[in-house]
Amino acid sequence: MTEHQSGLGRGLAAILPADDDDDEDAAAADGAGGMSRLSGMLAAELAQNESGLALIYRALDALVAEFDLEDAAIVVDEPGLGRQVFRAGRRPFDEDDEALLEAPAGLYTEPPFEEHQFDRDLIVSLCVLALRMDMLRYDSWHDPLTALFDRRSFDRLLEMAIARSNRYGWPFTLVILDLDGLKAVNDTGGHAAGDQVLRDLGDRFSRALRFGDNAARIGGDEFAMILPGTDPEGVPVLIERIRSAAGFTTPTPEFSYGMAVCPAEATEFDTLFQLADGRLYDDKQRRKGASQGAQG
Repeated sequence: MTEHQSGLGRGLAAILPADDDDDEDAAAADGAGGMSRLSGMLAAELAQNESGLALIYRALDALVAEFDLEDAAIVVDEPGLGRQVFRAGRRPFDEDDEALLEAPAGLYTEPPFEEHQFDRDLIVSLCVLALRMDMLRYDSWHDPLTALFDRRSFDRLLEMAIARSNRYGWPFTLVILDLDGLKAVNDTGGHAAGDQVLRDLGDRFSRALRFGDNAARIGGDEFAMILPGTDPEGVPVLIERIRSAAGFTTPTPEFSYGMAVCPAEATEFDTLFQLADGRLYDDKQRRKGASQGAQG
């Protein structure tokens, strides 16, 4: 395996597990201090819930600095994470690195380490753990059906948006939406059809919103958006973008909505939310009356 990897990606060589041996343990003493500092840094940052991706790149950069390397890369290939390749300095890969892009999972350096100089894949294991923690954090913040933020995440985001607005005067518009006919869809097509309606609406939000806007599913058929720097007059345009988003085979679900502006109309969480929710109720009643009038 070592021979197979010795020529990978500009001569990067894998750090592979070595057999236990007293002589090798003695030879590893020179690198033990650097390895201890590096692994300690990674463990501390994992405990602080640092971003997994950022941690991996910091680990590679620290590895290069600690051991005076020219280059270093980590290949991760794990169930649930897929295959990912990271390089010190966030440097891109080119055609000379094709072998590395296809290499087995492991840590690769230039110049290569001797097999006995480094701990057995400890860095790779910590980086895999960092990526898994990223996935857990993502799952804990997002609704599994729509991939939008969930209610708990929405509450935190709204609190932070209100705090920024109160401190710096940055305005934003809170919009709350409610599907009008989800129960009918569930009754006629089953819950699988209702779930598809919710997924489609989540996808429509993702396509229509700008960077910096936040959308959440805050209840069974209730959604919310936090729109920084958006005037109320611009919300109907956004709603129409959501309704007309391309690439969907199912019709746009009908929904009602209400909105409130911070700090112009409210500067506290409950007041702002209740104001938007009350306007949502008014819109739903208006739409219901219009529908009944059309049928009559």
